[in-house]
Amino acid sequence: MRCLKNWKRSGIAIVLTGSLMLSTVSCDKFLDVESNHIVNESNKWKDINDIRSSLLGVYGLLRTALAEKNAHWMYGELRSGDFQSVSRRDLQNIIDGELNTSYDLLTNMSDWRRFYAVINAANLFIERSAEVIEHDSQYTTINNQADIAQMKVIKGFVYYLLARTWGDVPIWDKAYEGTFPKIKASSVNEVLTYAEKQILSVKDALPYQYGVSTDPVLPMDRYLGFSSSKWNGVLFNRLAAYAVLAHINAFEGNYLETVFYADFVMANAAKANLTQNDLNTLTGTTNTGFYFGNRAAHLLAFPFPNGSNEGTQEGHIESLTLAAPLVSKPTPDMFIPVEKIVSIFNEPGDNRFNIDNTGKVTTRYFSEFGGVRPIFSKIRMIRTGTSGTDGSIPLYTSTMVFTRYEEINLLRAEGYAALGQIDQARAIVNQNRKNRGLTDLNPAENIVDAVFNERHKELMGEGWRWFDLIRYQKIKNNNPEFLSLINSKGIFWPVNKQVLSANDQLEQNPFWK
Repeated sequence: MRCLKNWKRSGIAIVLTGSLMLSTVSCDKFLDVESNHIVNESNKWKDINDIRSSLLGVYGLLRTALAEKNAHWMYGELRSGDFQSVSRRDLQNIIDGELNTSYDLLTNMSDWRRFYAVINAANLFIERSAEVIEHDSQYTTINNQADIAQMKVIKGFVYYLLARTWGDVPIWDKAYEGTFPKIKASSVNEVLTYAEKQILSVKDALPYQYGVSTDPVLPMDRYLGFSSSKWNGVLFNRLAAYAVLAHINAFEGNYLETVFYADFVMANAAKANLTQNDLNTLTGTTNTGFYFGNRAAHLLAFPFPNGSNEGTQEGHIESLTLAAPLVSKPTPDMFIPVEKIVSIFNEPGDNRFNIDNTGKVTTRYFSEFGGVRPIFSKIRMIRTGTSGTDGSIPLYTSTMVFTRYEEINLLRAEGYAALGQIDQARAIVNQNRKNRGLTDLNPAENIVDAVFNERHKELMGEGWRWFDLIRYQKIKNNNPEFLSLINSKGIFWPVNKQVLSANDQLEQNPFWK
């Protein structure tokens, strides 16, 4: 097993990709991390190269935390979702909400330590990075302010991820050495409040684009040595920060704030080249497709660029959903049954999927629909992105996209709907429907249902389904069984037993005791 100490390497590969190679992490101590976490402290914080490798190292740890064992989808897409496991019982346990079984996958998913590795590295950067200003004239105070802002936004983002996954978790506000500190958990509301404050304290120090001379906050042709094409969709910019703020408040049910932050993203989208995505681009399988490489339209994402030899299997939904004839794998690990697909996409003209009155199937989300198991192929970026059908060696390079224009816009519609501003919510939903070949909503349709139905279709396979269900049920407040799950904290994961044994200040989630 490789641990954080093996992530000491720095250099051009890390700089170019904004990430580190995936590794499987399972260690008793603080991920067996050396006190320096990334490079030897005695030789660090001397020049701009140290800044670059350390900053990009934090991004790499974050990508790994989300990608390991396909965690992003395990947490967000499977539970009570559309997918059904073909033969893997561990996947079916997650789908069924049986999260305390002894499968290695579930044990790994219940372990939050890889997320705290991100927080610790970000705290270290915040504490030490200003030292470089004294040693390297290339690194200025305004650079440092923007870099620290990124670290605080990352902290806020990670605490949001922790809170929505585990509920009550510890808050670390400084860098620690050696083993995990024995800190008691804060309540989910306290954690979300802390996350929001971290982002609010620095959001105005973030640029709309990095490496752009016309940016109003950080006007420079090159940021850390590279132009904007290297950083688009890689680093947290101001719109990404506002998008996270919108999601934090939506999870808490603070929809007035949700609308405020999402409105800001939409109103300032042009400043960051954030655009809508047509269906051809969204489901494209070549290097012009939405999920290839890094681009401004990703808003907040984690790329796996093939040019840096970062094609992997973990960290891509394709490793779970693709199968022959698209790749050499005979059967997928999971699929969406035909009857489920038809029930979700139940309107004529939907270019994502529809069956017309003659029985003709139109689909951009599925392959082999007439077979035993439809293959979910909405996201399908195999190897180089120049040959989307070459699956002889199923390595994937698709970017893990947390949010994009359509997602944050539909979250905005959710906020309007929850606040009873029906016309505004309907206009947004109708806009998205029109872009996907559908007519306007029936005025009699419940607007909350309409928003979440559109999110269900538009964001399928992107890691939102479980969290959308939670927010939907909180708004509707009419499903006693689900509300009981919310009130008993059954919506959260159990805490890994090794984490509990290492910190006697922690307690198991009461639902899983």
